Amino acid sequence: MGIARQQRVADAIRAAVAEYLILNLANTTPGFVSVTKAKVTPDLKIAYVYFSIYGSEEDVAFTFKTLGHHNGRIRFHVGKEVPLKYVPELRFFIDDTMGYADKMNRVMKDL
Repeated sequence: MGIARQQRVADAIRAAVAEYLILNLANTTPGFVSVTKAKVTPDLKIAYVYFSIYGSEEDVAFTFKTLGHHNGRIRFHVGKEVPLKYVPELRFFIDDTMGYADKMNRVMKDL
């Protein structure tokens, strides 16, 4: 199985998760949520989905907890949208790249 197929599957999973967020969680989460990337294992059994969540620390924690609560429903949606033999297990992570970049910009500005 090639890396190109892994990337296509990861992109399809990212799009399906983002679609689920728009359709079902847009009004229930206090922070602004976006799916930044997804990675899948070579056997396509596990998908790592990274989210960028903007808001206060409490909003981020609540939103991430809500995403975890909806994991099964999100996985079901991915199974409907992405034609695979097996629906991968979804593991969620917070992508804090933008927060880190913002922090570094503020530090550089203060110098």
